[in-house]
Amino acid sequence: MIKNKPEIQKIVVGPVQTNCFIVKCPVSGKILVIDPGDDSEYILQQLDRVDFIVYTHGHFDHIGGAVDLITKYKPVTCIHSADKEMMRTAAQYASDWGFKIKQPPEATKLLRDGDSLAVGSLVFKVLHTPGHSPGSICLSGYGIAFSGDTLFAGSIGRTDLPASSFSDIQRSLEKIVNQFTGDCLIYPGHGSSTTMNKELENNPFLVSLAN
Repeated sequence: MIKNKPEIQKIVVGPVQTNCFIVKCPVSGKILVIDPGDDSEYILQQLDRVDFIVYTHGHFDHIGGAVDLITKYKPVTCIHSADKEMMRTAAQYASDWGFKIKQPPEATKLLRDGDSLAVGSLVFKVLHTPGHSPGSICLSGYGIAFSGDTLFAGSIGRTDLPASSFSDIQRSLEKIVNQFTGDCLIYPGHGSSTTMNKELENNPFLVSLAN
């Protein structure tokens, strides 16, 4: 039994229904917010502090609600170094797609594969999973993984966007299969949660990797 188990709340935000996750350390009370993509006022209603923000990648629908959280709580903000430039132009990219966001400031911490992120007594591992974007990551620990837009229930992230790569995401899926156990609970950037076992049995992009 996991004694130091993170408390997790999912909020679906914005016009493209992005999953924003609020992760609380049960010991210290410190809060990690993953992918505050929109609806910052609603996110703030759920919080009395924010210590860390992690963006699983730099697309506007995963960072577009961060500014108000940063202004109020001044958390450490984290993104993989390979999506640093993408994040800088997120507001313009959103406008090109017909959306409007507040451009977040540059992240205060650049993540790399294998990094550990301590949130109070919780420690999460960074797994670099490029494909949907060059700097896409998964954040894992305690039998759970936040997979961003790399892995969904029954599918994977788009690879027809600028800077995305199908060959890269294929290699990233192999990393995920090798590193996450079958009972690992997956919290994706959009849609419902799933498990690795379910994906290995039913996800057409993972079935071939099961053996």
